[in-house]
Amino acid sequence: MSLTSKSIRFALEITDPNIVFTEDAKLEKIEDKTALVYTADLKARPDCCPNCGFTDKIVRYGFNQSRIIAPGFSYRPTYLKLRCQKFRCQRCHSIFQSQTDYVRPNCEISEPVRRMLLYEALSNHSLTDIAQRYHVSDKTIQRIIDAEAELHNFTQATWLPKHLAFDEFKSTNKMSFIWADSDAREIGAILPSRTSYQITKYFERFPLKVRRQVKTVSLDLNAGYINLIPRLFPNAKVVVDRFHIVQMVSTALNMVRVQVMKTVPKTSGEYRFMKREWKVFLKRFEELEAVRPTYHVSVGYYETTVNLVSKCLDLSPTFRATYETYQAILSAVKARDAVALDQALSSYKPLQNRMDQSITSLRKYKKQVLNALRFDYSNGFLEGINSLIKKIKNTAYGYKNWDNFINRIFLERVWFNPKAHNLAA
Repeated sequence: MSLTSKSIRFALEITDPNIVFTEDAKLEKIEDKTALVYTADLKARPDCCPNCGFTDKIVRYGFNQSRIIAPGFSYRPTYLKLRCQKFRCQRCHSIFQSQTDYVRPNCEISEPVRRMLLYEALSNHSLTDIAQRYHVSDKTIQRIIDAEAELHNFTQATWLPKHLAFDEFKSTNKMSFIWADSDAREIGAILPSRTSYQITKYFERFPLKVRRQVKTVSLDLNAGYINLIPRLFPNAKVVVDRFHIVQMVSTALNMVRVQVMKTVPKTSGEYRFMKREWKVFLKRFEELEAVRPTYHVSVGYYETTVNLVSKCLDLSPTFRATYETYQAILSAVKARDAVALDQALSSYKPLQNRMDQSITSLRKYKKQVLNALRFDYSNGFLEGINSLIKKIKNTAYGYKNWDNFINRIFLERVWFNPKAHNLAA
């Protein structure tokens, strides 16, 4: 074998010794594009007839030439014109041709290109962009993804992680349900619907013995999920996500702040401070500057942040009480102090504003809310996965086919996720 032939084999990733190049590469016009074309013969004789298994009556029966998409070196498409020997069995009269591991039967895309397309699909690029770079169609890439999905998609109902996380997201044109392993921080399954019927039907496939081994289920304050868990997982503790607890009371505080702003002139310093530096009210009071005055553009002079916040709280006793309630809950969650959070919820008195609704919801599920401070688990990582799913959908400008969408999610996040494999190891 010459050095030139060996170099070409390395470049095209050809390992089959039966592929022999017959002439030099050349440029040809294929589908209105200038392509780099290699020409080779596949010289491999089958051991036996694939139909009847006999070997003594196989004769040559002409050639069949196929144009295979090969790995390219530049913007030009690259093809391998491979001439394959055809054979005929005189016993069963079947016709077949020699095969190679470089390309699958009845396929025009080489295995190296298939691997490259699958690797490109792991990153968050649209199938149209990938198809343009590799001179194939987006449907071809989707078929490759679907073929890979058949190797991974299997239904198991024999085990469940001890710690689960529940959430939902917008899939195609409806909301879908997703659960994940809180320890491995990886997707367990995605259901096309978030209804209680579908979730119950899915988890009841698992034996009761397996479902009893689940210890915690992390979720947001979704009443439907909270009421469903005792039935599905008798021994599981419901853990409300800590972020959603703080988000609920911070939303209430912001609404009250806006109501107070509307009662003061827009030219006042208090109005400008509450409007421009609204994030200050969401910080822990202990983190605010109380000694060294700093310049605040909103008011136009030097002052400590604590004094400015206090001036705004003096505008309304209800605003001050709402702020103190928020600070008590925020500090309890930050310190993971379940006793302090219980005391803050129990001692709260109605203020006739949005905070009443938030506290009522937290009181209704006080046991599950307090579990958020007693356990280390949350569904924060699942929110991150949902963010990745949203980016996948945005990159593709939306998905109409639910199966294609789910296969792309699992391709990027589960099947070829190095972090998941390291955790599993």
